[in-house]
Amino acid sequence: MRVLLPFLALYRRHWFMLLLGILLAILTLLASIGLLTLSGWFLAGTSLAGFAGIYSFNYMLPAAGVRGAAIFRTAGRYFERLVSHDATFRVLSHLRVFTFKKILPLSPGGIARFRQGELLNRLVADVETLDHLYIRVISPIIAAFVVIMTIMFGLGLIDARLANTLGGIMLTLLVVLPFVFYYAGKPIGRDLTDLRGQYRTVLTSMLQGQAELTIFGALPRFRQNLAQLEARWLRRQAQQANLTGLSQSLMILASGLTATLILWLAADGIDAHFMPEALIALFTFCALAAFESLGPVTVAFQHLGQVMTSATRITHLIEQQPDVTFPAQGGEIKPRRLINTTGCLLYLS
Repeated sequence: MRVLLPFLALYRRHWFMLLLGILLAILTLLASIGLLTLSGWFLAGTSLAGFAGIYSFNYMLPAAGVRGAAIFRTAGRYFERLVSHDATFRVLSHLRVFTFKKILPLSPGGIARFRQGELLNRLVADVETLDHLYIRVISPIIAAFVVIMTIMFGLGLIDARLANTLGGIMLTLLVVLPFVFYYAGKPIGRDLTDLRGQYRTVLTSMLQGQAELTIFGALPRFRQNLAQLEARWLRRQAQQANLTGLSQSLMILASGLTATLILWLAADGIDAHFMPEALIALFTFCALAAFESLGPVTVAFQHLGQVMTSATRITHLIEQQPDVTFPAQGGEIKPRRLINTTGCLLYLS
């Protein structure tokens, strides 16, 4: 994790946009959860009220809340993606300039040991991999934690027992599952980054020296090496896809079991409120919707291995010391001595 600290420092230049993206993500998740929660309570309440509750049950206010939550979720999702990706692109552009400034003094002797394909891969692919750090790691974790605490506070005003049960389960999953899938996906992510670099390096070398390889009969050997690298790369990608499917399956299973548990606990009764039967649907639908905030968390930490490997590769590149160091300021220029020619005669012949 320490290797990520220099790159996290680059985020300070764009802290406002990054913070705004996280805030919009939180509000969008709350709107999505509120939409399903309010819809469940509204449908259950109207069913219980029946025809007798046409004049006693307020249909308009919950309907307006559902419509408002739906509109806010759609608009919030759009602006959240817009702001988050804009901030990420700004950070990546600053990171590219920062990296290029570091390697420019190394040319050409300091980077001679890096092959052209490897150097290009570090400047392009490894830098692009670092965008996962904000979009897939930092933002989902912070948003999920804030949403869980907000749900616990909101539902605690209705029934503290059910709210603490739901919040405790979600906080446990938020802490345990990321670490499990981080260690499970770390070797896969490291191999994916290395294999991607090797594949592009071999491909670049083969394309640049295709004429020489054809003349000396080495082209089939290069193609076989490239095919083997591609097969290993695809195999690792399949393993990561299987791990992603496993994490999503576990999250769906946890969501269903938690909703069943909340439904079973709510069947014993909820604190005295208006239409407590409808509140059972409210808690159940809220439990189902709340797990939307945990969906990206398990997937995010699978990519953390790739992010750390790319950060390590870039760090090894930018920490190179140039062979020749020029001073920041040139030496002091001494004033020239003036020759006094007063009284001298000039003869022209």
